[in-house]
Amino acid sequence: MFTRSDLSILMKETPPLGVSIFLPTHVRGSEIRQDPIRLRNLTARARDDLVSTGLSRTEAEAFVGPATALVEDYRFWQHQDHGLALFLDGGEPRSYRVPIPLAERVVVGPGFRVKPLLPLLEADGAFVVVTITADEVRLFDASRFAMTEDKTTDLPDSVAAILGEPDYENPLQASPVARPNTGAIDISQAQVYGDSPAEWRKARLVEFTRRVAAALRQHLAANPVPVVLVATAEIGGHIQKLGTLDPLLAGVLERDPGSLDDAQVHDAAYAVMRPRLGAARTAAVERFETLHGGGDARAATSVDELVRAAYQGRIDTLLLAEDDTVWGCYTEATDDIDTGAAFETTGEDLLEAVAVQTLQHGGAVHLLSPKEMSHRPAAAILRF
Repeated sequence: MFTRSDLSILMKETPPLGVSIFLPTHVRGSEIRQDPIRLRNLTARARDDLVSTGLSRTEAEAFVGPATALVEDYRFWQHQDHGLALFLDGGEPRSYRVPIPLAERVVVGPGFRVKPLLPLLEADGAFVVVTITADEVRLFDASRFAMTEDKTTDLPDSVAAILGEPDYENPLQASPVARPNTGAIDISQAQVYGDSPAEWRKARLVEFTRRVAAALRQHLAANPVPVVLVATAEIGGHIQKLGTLDPLLAGVLERDPGSLDDAQVHDAAYAVMRPRLGAARTAAVERFETLHGGGDARAATSVDELVRAAYQGRIDTLLLAEDDTVWGCYTEATDDIDTGAAFETTGEDLLEAVAVQTLQHGGAVHLLSPKEMSHRPAAAILRF
């Protein structure tokens, strides 16, 4: 999955010379055999384009070497999704398997090009799925296309891992005089006297869910996206009662995650998200039209104005026409904007730059059809 974090990493690298390669891939079937052939052809095209920039044939061969090596990597092609994005800068390559088919494309020039991946970063497409049982907690970065597990989080693993193994002692085993005053003793360390096994188990589960919710809220602090929780009614009820995830919690699926495979979890979670995501897109379009119709300066449609506002971090919501392009370049140091077909050879698209800068500054991006855009290439709601 390609996320905003990946976008930030690519944009920070900005090599003086980079190669961006996109191609469709296949999960299974005889078509898999065609995928390395596609990459071989695209790599050859990239090599020729590198030579045209002034590199020698030997230097160009070394530059695309990591991609060439992948062509013969049998195991690599056995674990693909519907699209592959590959970025080369002369060092270690970066590759992303993505759940959308990508048209074949090679771009050689300064930095990297990411426009084919923008659908994965749409504001109406990103959410988080969390599955919780007493024995396991899993977090997935999700979109309307697919989801992938994030195994780098610091979420609690299980009740036992956080609170210790069960150590309940029936109250009949001790006389009232011998029972200690447990007071505020940490439940993870104490034997509990006087409570029933059911009450003791519930207390442990409540403490566990409290810690999971707190860790999840902290994890999402930098990038607050909606959360769909998949858990039993008991665990889901505890999470909702705590209120820690409000207003991020988009819905709770009262299902045992262990009874579902990952594809079923995604389908069920997206069914919960679909109305909310569609409403966000509709609200963004309606708000823009209201501001634009009233002559409000916060409604911007000029490409030049959008470019400058994006780099200044002033775009709150960007509405972008699908498959539209404005070839050009913005020089931030001089505030100069140049346009023309000459920039097509390096893949410099001003609309892509606007979208990337909007995402980098925490704004939202919605991709719409040309008809929905009233045949404008782009429009935006400005913060100020």
